[in-house]
Amino acid sequence: MLIGVDEEGGTVNRISTNTEFRSEPFKSSQELYKDGGFDLIYEDTINKANFLKELGINVNFAPVVDVSTNPDDYIYKRSFGKNANLTSEYAEVVVRAMKESNIASVLKHFPGYGNNTDTHTGIAIDNRTLETFKENDFLPFEAGIKAGANIVLVSHNIVTNIDSNNPASLSTRVHEILRNDLGFAEVIITDDLYMDAISKNYDSSVAVLAILAGNDFESQIPEVIAAVEDGTISIDRINESVRRILELKLELNLI
Repeated sequence: MLIGVDEEGGTVNRISTNTEFRSEPFKSSQELYKDGGFDLIYEDTINKANFLKELGINVNFAPVVDVSTNPDDYIYKRSFGKNANLTSEYAEVVVRAMKESNIASVLKHFPGYGNNTDTHTGIAIDNRTLETFKENDFLPFEAGIKAGANIVLVSHNIVTNIDSNNPASLSTRVHEILRNDLGFAEVIITDDLYMDAISKNYDSSVAVLAILAGNDFESQIPEVIAAVEDGTISIDRINESVRRILELKLELNLI
């Protein structure tokens, strides 16, 4: 099985905060860069990957490659905290180290969080232009994809200049940009569908919408099966995702 965890370092560590597993939590990317630059980030990524693999975990939902330089932004503490070019270099270093360690990397949160509010607590509306994303927010994702990222996680932000009607996670247009413009051919997943931005605005059929939008991993299996049986989701669409997931497992030597 693919077994994943959020072990970003800094404010989001699901395991290393427990002293039964590690004497101290993993540091944030900002702390590591300040203490030792990209060399220390590379070393820390290798150590973290080995730590997780010893526990049977083969997917880490990292790195966070959102571009944020304002400490007041919600995502800032979880981000690299630098401009798009330096964040792109960070993405490349972390993905390369994770690939060398044979643990799956997850670039997040596409198309880029910016200064949006926390989607754990409600809908976030992003009115920035598509050009802003192309010239800034997309760059770290492109660098991570080029370095061999396994998975891209899509946010629940509504980016009005891409799709004003749907959160990015449920937007066909957002997924088309990721596939066609950025050339990402691997696995795409949504952010947590139980976050308030989704759970307070959609019913249990949201997994069907997520698959139709282009995501590969979903929960709510009974709803998905029913959608296949009634023709809402085609078998071919399911097989596209199955193929990408199996290819990921092959790359990780799980099958």
